[in-house]
Amino acid sequence: MLLKTVIIRKETEGRKDGILSSISKSESAAATVIAAVLLLALAFTIISVVKIEYVPEWKNDAEMNYMHETWNDMVGAKTNIDTLCRLMGLNNYLIRSISITEPVNMGGGEIPFLEPSKSNGKLGVNTERYAMTVIPRSLSQKIEPNNFTLECGGITCYPENRQYPNQIFRYENGALILANGENSVMRQPPAITIEEDETDKSKCTVIIQAVQLSGKRDSTSSNTIIPLQLTGYKTEPVYDSTGSSINAFDLTIATKYPDAWIAYFNEIAQDKGLKYGKDYTVQYLQGSGHVRFSFLPNGDKTLEGLYVSKATIGAGLGTENNFDYNLIRNVMKLKQWYCFDTFTGTHNGIALSTSPDPSIFKDYDPSKFPLPSGNSPGVELISYSPQNEFSDPLNNKDNIEFIFRFNNYDAFDVSPKQATILMIYKYDNDDPKKYKEPTMEMSLSGQRIPSITQLPAGNWKLYSSSPISVSTTSPSDLIFNLKVEGNNLKGTFHLDYLAVRLN
Repeated sequence: MLLKTVIIRKETEGRKDGILSSISKSESAAATVIAAVLLLALAFTIISVVKIEYVPEWKNDAEMNYMHETWNDMVGAKTNIDTLCRLMGLNNYLIRSISITEPVNMGGGEIPFLEPSKSNGKLGVNTERYAMTVIPRSLSQKIEPNNFTLECGGITCYPENRQYPNQIFRYENGALILANGENSVMRQPPAITIEEDETDKSKCTVIIQAVQLSGKRDSTSSNTIIPLQLTGYKTEPVYDSTGSSINAFDLTIATKYPDAWIAYFNEIAQDKGLKYGKDYTVQYLQGSGHVRFSFLPNGDKTLEGLYVSKATIGAGLGTENNFDYNLIRNVMKLKQWYCFDTFTGTHNGIALSTSPDPSIFKDYDPSKFPLPSGNSPGVELISYSPQNEFSDPLNNKDNIEFIFRFNNYDAFDVSPKQATILMIYKYDNDDPKKYKEPTMEMSLSGQRIPSITQLPAGNWKLYSSSPISVSTTSPSDLIFNLKVEGNNLKGTFHLDYLAVRLN
């Protein structure tokens, strides 16, 4: 009995030791798992803190650096355009075959491992309008041309950031502009200068070297590098006041960045001692959004000369030469509507004191009032409301005469045989029972167009002529004459839109 008792006691003690060993091992494994979970939780906490507290700031800094890189690319594009303009100014025809490709970085702001995604961007060529209209003025003689408009186009870069504030980089007419919302500043100036006479500081010469970017309207979005190809085409004089007696002029520009241009015009004028309100003015035309710089007559400063030249640069997106040389040569094509870019007007044989910007005859929305397909001598436009218009009063025996021309086109792609005139007009008669209606006579390149014998008063009307035979080899010979006259008149003639279609 004693032996059996000892054996049972030993077995019991061994079993207790095994159970204790198993419990010890389980506790060790649990401790390991708990430690791993705690370490993993700590790692996630650290990563979360970094993502919340530090990554946005790092992302902001990375996108800021990306914006600086893209801005430098735009500066490079302006520098290349300036270089091409100077080379073409040497009158070397070989320069026209030289193209420069400027890479523009449209993606950046990534943070390796933590935030590897890039910001996107959009690059556009000629997607925003920039036009410049110059109106020379003289009190002693009639100026020809009375005004002219240059469509310059531009390059616009729209970075799309996630943290850093979005900005717009814009090149137009030689200027490089930085915009943020509705505010804009000019970082690099255009070639529009005021020069004082070396011997007589009261005399000034204004030199305008316009840059016209001709090419397809194109844009692309990307987060990589986009090649911007620039090709020099030609330089040419546009206006030289030598031999005329102009003593003032208006320079009106159509732009989405008025703040930058207003500040620049004030800067160059005041730098040469011009006094605001006496020698010059700068206005923001609220209705149209245009900016107008006016060199005034009879001030302390005298306008000695006005010179305007134009450099044409082909601009396109991509590595290949993919822009339309017909556009670079400013070729007029058949079966398209074209608005005249040069305007001259007289009232009773006297030049109009304020000639309008020809661009006001372009702001017509065909989606609201579709263009007619055939001859429409006067389709009434109900509820038509123009953005801009030209108007001139008629009293007693008065007449108004307009001459419209093309100045910005070099040639036709195919010689036209026919042309159609389209315009939107209105006449307001102060008292239809007392006063008569005027007549409207028209001609295109010497070919008479059936006149409107009585210009009916009332709503705006859309006029489309029947096809007119034309025989001309140059767009400069495509001249439209419009005369409104009559007896016993008292009212106002309005003109909002005018275009020609070649066939």
